[in-house]
Amino acid sequence: MKETMRELTTSSTDPDATMETAVEEKDSYFSNYGHHGIHEEMLKDEVRMDSYELFITKNTEIFKDKVVLDIGCGTGILSLFAVKAGASHVFAIDQSPIIHKAVEISEREWG
Repeated sequence: MKETMRELTTSSTDPDATMETAVEEKDSYFSNYGHHGIHEEMLKDEVRMDSYELFITKNTEIFKDKVVLDIGCGTGILSLFAVKAGASHVFAIDQSPIIHKAVEISEREWG
């Protein structure tokens, strides 16, 4: 099984090369979400945003009085929808720099 996974992740059979490839892919993934443009594009996608908001806010029984963990929250918009739906506490976690802007806005709006 381990060999199969290694083959799927890299064409090299060298374990060090496999690890290097994995690290490069991880760094590339997080750097892609570090740019504001990708978040702006997602936020401007009305069908996407309306669908998320509608689902979350119309299914309050899923969120009411619950603790929500939003990993990879980006701008935190889904976290805000969870609060709107009655979540008792939301942990919004992200590795990209956009999280700093999300924290700034949330502190300004909600203290």
